[in-house]
Amino acid sequence: MSNEDEKILQEKAETDETKKHGLLRRYYTSFVQMLASPKFPVLLIIVLGSLALAKLLLVSLLNWMLADNLIPWLYTNPYNPSDMTGTPEILLALANRWDSQHFLEIARNGYPTGVESDLLFAFAPVYPWMVAAVARGVGNLYLAGVIVSNVFYFLSIVIFYKVARLYTDYVESCLLALVFGMFPTYFAYSTLAYSEAPFLFFAISSWYFFKKEQYLPCAIFTTLSVLTRYISGLLVAVYGVILLSKMIDRYHEKKSILKAFDIRWLWFGITGISVGALFLYFQSLTGSFFAAFDAHAWFGDTLSTPINQFIWFFEGYFTQINPGVEPILLMLQRYMFTIPFFVLTLVLLKDDVELGLYGVLFMWVVLSMEGISGIASPRTMLSAWVGLLAFKGRMSRSMYIVMSVMFFFVGLWVMYQFQLTFFA
Repeated sequence: MSNEDEKILQEKAETDETKKHGLLRRYYTSFVQMLASPKFPVLLIIVLGSLALAKLLLVSLLNWMLADNLIPWLYTNPYNPSDMTGTPEILLALANRWDSQHFLEIARNGYPTGVESDLLFAFAPVYPWMVAAVARGVGNLYLAGVIVSNVFYFLSIVIFYKVARLYTDYVESCLLALVFGMFPTYFAYSTLAYSEAPFLFFAISSWYFFKKEQYLPCAIFTTLSVLTRYISGLLVAVYGVILLSKMIDRYHEKKSILKAFDIRWLWFGITGISVGALFLYFQSLTGSFFAAFDAHAWFGDTLSTPINQFIWFFEGYFTQINPGVEPILLMLQRYMFTIPFFVLTLVLLKDDVELGLYGVLFMWVVLSMEGISGIASPRTMLSAWVGLLAFKGRMSRSMYIVMSVMFFFVGLWVMYQFQLTFFA
């Protein structure tokens, strides 16, 4: 073969290689464009799949703890239910600890009758009622509790993504949803038989429809949220302030109160009527209209100020009934979650006053709780879920991934703490 022929072959090979790289670049560009397109929510599906895998790894951690006999009091339950017999240990680890026991007792036997006060009235009814309904189908109350929590967890990821889309683009909304799903306390408690996931799904859905000015579904989801976690009553205050501000602006424009008032706002009466009906039901059982509030005395709960909460960690109810607890450690484990989250809500005030109002109000209450509710602040603060939206526009996309991985490992630690001590 002549030198000229070799040169021609070499040029052809280089041309083919160039075409090949060009084709690969086009495929890569097309793939990236597909990921970034909301018309084909591949990235959102990847996020959901990643969270499902993370959940499986978390359950694997529990299995390891069970295999090494690291989980104490597995078969202890203050209600001595007969349905624990034959229930797999992994389900007991997920659904027979701390507040799960109270939720499932309501699902099992309902609220007690003929008593003036009982701690079960401190727990709102929607979650245990859903668990009871699912248990009729699956035949196991513990399994039902875990199913309800995890199904609503994934539903909450989707609705959080939908809310994020109101404020930012598709890709960042998906990444924010990943961070939300991996947030340590939510990641752990939404795997357990706890009410966090249904509560957040209802609350986030309520905000989504509120921003869409679809007040009937907003009122329905607000009602479900309040009847899942009573702290959601603050939503009514948030909406009231925002709607009042809108009404004042309209009044200045229309010069008429009737024209300034939107009759659709009356749908929020559904919430007041439903909560009133529940409290009347509690009154028929206990004789007290405020049984839900009276029950919090069982947990030493009071609402004061953030300063008083700080003092309470050193000389409060929990350290008195648990003399072995280190007050400084107790405080640090709570504030390592709540202080950064509070800062995020303050940052939100610069971006969106309505979101900032939502977050700051809920976090102020969380930081003012004393008693067991004060101890539970790392998960109670999830009521201020809007704080995570403060990340939008402030982090690179790679940092979202890094933060999610960090959250995953902290979430494993939260589950470990939950199983070995009272960490909530």
